[in-house]
Amino acid sequence: MDYVEIENPKEIRRLHTFLSAKLNRALPYAETRTIGYPQGNFEAKVRFLSDAGDEVFYWSKWLSKDKRTAGSLFGHGAPGSHVSLNMDVQFNLPVVRFSRARGGAFLRHIPTNTIVLAHRGIVTLGHGRVPKADLFFEMATTVREAETGKGTGEFLLIGEIESPTLVDDIDAFASELRRAVKVIKMARTKGARDQPKIPRRFSRTLSGRLRQYFDEFSGKRQLKSRRTSIADCYHGTVVRAIRDAFDTSAESLKTQAIDLTVIVGKRVYLFEVKTSSNSQNVYTAIGQLTAHAPVVAEYASRKALIKVMVLPEQPNRLLRDLLKDRLGIRVLTFARSAQGRITIDGLKQLK
Repeated sequence: MDYVEIENPKEIRRLHTFLSAKLNRALPYAETRTIGYPQGNFEAKVRFLSDAGDEVFYWSKWLSKDKRTAGSLFGHGAPGSHVSLNMDVQFNLPVVRFSRARGGAFLRHIPTNTIVLAHRGIVTLGHGRVPKADLFFEMATTVREAETGKGTGEFLLIGEIESPTLVDDIDAFASELRRAVKVIKMARTKGARDQPKIPRRFSRTLSGRLRQYFDEFSGKRQLKSRRTSIADCYHGTVVRAIRDAFDTSAESLKTQAIDLTVIVGKRVYLFEVKTSSNSQNVYTAIGQLTAHAPVVAEYASRKALIKVMVLPEQPNRLLRDLLKDRLGIRVLTFARSAQGRITIDGLKQLK
């Protein structure tokens, strides 16, 4: 297991102090504003990313009256307005005695010894909580397992604490969480009418629901290694870049198991994205494409199925020959610019 939860209150306090100092420097525009939440409203000092706009990212540092819980409130709003601010994410931490009753968490990524902000999925909707299973389904790309003092736990990853793109990572997570909660709320209202009409056997086969593609949150940190590699929380942005490359007439679907399926005319594309081109990731992608292809082909019958593996670089020659000549799998590569733009090499030729 690649992640372990940090449970020492002293270490949690230190990391919270480090995070607060970094956010204080990165968000320069301070105001005293009213923040609304299900139990009422309160006045607090907030810091905005910019001094103008309608949906500007903000942060507010928070401490409970008994000083046993500290945290951060994140959201979007208009600087200089008299309208109260809504919260997108409440990142609370136990700083005196460890507890899993708070939403925030810090994880250590063991392979790189980096610290990652994470969330337990404790989110309110009105006066009740959002079902964690529903939230984790909607934000499946961010879910990772971590070793904890109570066994294996699941967390929503936000970003690496020392990353230069941390504010962008938290901003993207806050927006994605808001989107997920909105989808869950709509599903409660509409019920089964909001679900796509897809045969149940496909859902059972894939252990998930094929549904309209949703934007996936992901971080932006690139890891240093001898070979091109991107942190696994960056996976969702690559998937979204592929989806966005097709026009609106294309039908895009996914499950928790399938990265992306795109139906265009008489073709159906099955994509599997990996953030490393090493042999282990390539073989894993082969297995996933092989297992999912019959199910997708049956769903999109009478259409030509094209299996596509998307990697940060081409694999070695033996694997390339195996993929192309024996397995009929196309390989595309992606790159990320310094500004975070994803480009997919060969996608236009594929279409």
